[in-house]
Amino acid sequence: MVGMTSKLLSFSFCLSHIGDLHYTGIRGTKTNQEHRRRIQELSNTLSTTFTPHLLTTLTSNSTILLSLHILSLDGSLLSALINASTLALIDAGIPMPSYICACTAGSTSSYSSNDEKADPLLDLNLGEEQELPFLTVATAGEGDGDGVVALVMETRVQAGRLEGMLAVGVDGCKQVREILDGVIRSRGKKMLGGAMA
Repeated sequence: MVGMTSKLLSFSFCLSHIGDLHYTGIRGTKTNQEHRRRIQELSNTLSTTFTPHLLTTLTSNSTILLSLHILSLDGSLLSALINASTLALIDAGIPMPSYICACTAGSTSSYSSNDEKADPLLDLNLGEEQELPFLTVATAGEGDGDGVVALVMETRVQAGRLEGMLAVGVDGCKQVREILDGVIRSRGKKMLGGAMA
């Protein structure tokens, strides 16, 4: 278990298959230091995404610890970690003004090709992430008030394709928000139904 600790929010990761860690974006020779650096990058991204968004006046002297278990590395790792963190914080009753939802978007054209008909893709798998340029976008808010709270891009892409990828990613975040909202509401109804009985 490796983690990152800040004043308010702490993330730790438990990897079920440490040999599969190269799928998180580290290519070439894998050393323990490279694994730790990649995990630290993920922790920092999660911390900088969530810390300003949490309503911390009620928990000012507390530390929130999120332990995320990565069971399978099949692509879209950062967006899965952000969405899992959102659900965990909501389940724990940590106040937030709105959900933070994330999605991965990519382009069907590589950086070097000059393909004018390149289409943006949504929710890339591991193979697509290794071959195509992609970004992970996280939004907070609902409706037209969506605001981008995190944008991570580790590959090169032509500037003309970035706007399309970002638009598809933000639309994907809206779809993820609808799914999360349905799950949270059904779980809340079950909890309230059990409390009433």
